[in-house]
Amino acid sequence: MKKINTRLIIAALIFSFSTLAAAQSFEKKPKLIVLLVIDQFRADYLTRFQDRFLPAKNSSGAVGGFKYLIENGAYFPYAQYDILQSMTGPGHATLLTGSYPYQSGIPLNDWYDTKLAKNIYCVDDEKTQLVGYDDGKDHPGMSPKNLIASTVGDELKNAGYPSKVISIALKDRAAVLMGGHRADLALWFDPKTFSWISSNYYLPENKLPSWVTKLNEEVKIKKAPMKIWSAKLQETMKSYFKTTSSYPYDKKLVGKIGPGFNHGIAACSPGELSSPYGNELTAQAALRAIDFYELGKNKTPDLLAVSFSSHDYVGHAFGPNSKEIEDMTISEDRVISTFLNNLKTKVPGGLNEVVVILSADHGVAPNSDWLIQNKMESGRIDVVALTEKIEKALSEKFGKVDKEKKWISYVVDFNFWINREIANSKKANVIDVENEIKKVMQSEEAFAHIFTHNEYDKRLLPPGMHERQIMQTYYAGRSGDVIAIPKPFFVNDDLNQTTHMTGYTYDRTVPLIISGSAFRKQIFPEIVSVIDIAPTLTFLTGTIPPSLSEGKILTQAFKPRK
Repeated sequence: MKKINTRLIIAALIFSFSTLAAAQSFEKKPKLIVLLVIDQFRADYLTRFQDRFLPAKNSSGAVGGFKYLIENGAYFPYAQYDILQSMTGPGHATLLTGSYPYQSGIPLNDWYDTKLAKNIYCVDDEKTQLVGYDDGKDHPGMSPKNLIASTVGDELKNAGYPSKVISIALKDRAAVLMGGHRADLALWFDPKTFSWISSNYYLPENKLPSWVTKLNEEVKIKKAPMKIWSAKLQETMKSYFKTTSSYPYDKKLVGKIGPGFNHGIAACSPGELSSPYGNELTAQAALRAIDFYELGKNKTPDLLAVSFSSHDYVGHAFGPNSKEIEDMTISEDRVISTFLNNLKTKVPGGLNEVVVILSADHGVAPNSDWLIQNKMESGRIDVVALTEKIEKALSEKFGKVDKEKKWISYVVDFNFWINREIANSKKANVIDVENEIKKVMQSEEAFAHIFTHNEYDKRLLPPGMHERQIMQTYYAGRSGDVIAIPKPFFVNDDLNQTTHMTGYTYDRTVPLIISGSAFRKQIFPEIVSVIDIAPTLTFLTGTIPPSLSEGKILTQAFKPRK
């Protein structure tokens, strides 16, 4: 007589109960789905700073921010991107498509098109024009034309639902890539004119909606020429980190707002966006959109995607181990609390009729100088010097070029593109040029691996995690001819304190919370994928997953069926 495998029976029962629990979502769809994304919000920010967050609910019934979502939702502390290079464009493209960059077509924020011989920004569209950029000139607009996949919002529309889909962020690429192809509006902020703008891809009449025009007028009314960013840290509470003003890589932002608290920021300046005010501005626009489009009041689910970009600006300038990031996270907690309390009153039925997802587009590396001081191997890679070294080696091997021309057409985030015109003129085989570039780069101790386009084609790739991430990221024609993978904690040497451009845990791991009446109130100690968000949401709405979605439904997050 065969023995009964108790573990298999238990596993089968758990799977069955989870599936039945998830099935209830078809019975009642949410009125509104809200995706809240915090740019460069590493997973540990919710745990490191939790004692500074507002309570889940206070005595008057008002809800908090992060603690409310954690205690009233399915909380996955470790959601991962598992891609080669974690950054804003690929991250926002992944969230609502459920697809990796190798399919979605967004492997980087920008790339070099060797056929067109020019740089391409991930959401540029020369066939459109900006709307709201008032300087009397025409400017190429933005659209999702480079995004190959459909999104959750697109599938709501494709199903024939009269759902409204709105996407808002300070960054254009964040707004455009979350909104997808059929968004009613993608709205982003222009720091030069200090106003909300869009593109005639969404606004064919070349005119901003009245509510946006009014909001822009309000934004520019300032009572004082300076705004002070004062820390919300309570002096009686322990602060984990020292200020980072002693480090030399503060130049990009710190020159505008100063190296430490209190930060003095000129009114209506780009510096204001690099403070908690940028998050307040974003939440304000989102709330106005809810009112204008009557989101959550339609017969079918509406979708609102909001990305808070200011966190990324501050993170680059001060690093994750700074008081600025600590204070920014505390401020975001307050902004999200205000936003949720407004949702309670704006959507009929309150938060019980709303599904709120909180996540991020990527994490960030610790500050290199801070790591070295604390006995961790780290360093900065001088990309300019490295490129000059490569140019010299290529000229010596294949022939010198005119001073105005270069063997390397473009370099970004350790992606190197070969100038085809030069290679052809020198009768140099592109594969041979790739190999020579790799040979030069192998002399750099900061790199863990280097691979070429030819090696990608032949699947001669670095093993394990790196191979998997390359296969899930590399997009021929957009990814570089030669790509270097730095060792952990090594970053490029630019004006920032730190950055994010790898598939290591600190760059790829973000939090995920899904809160709503259909979901458990539980912490799940397991690793899930960000690509799981999209199919979970389409299941909720009864629509088909986005066209290139590879994720699974997070069945464990659903409440048991009654």
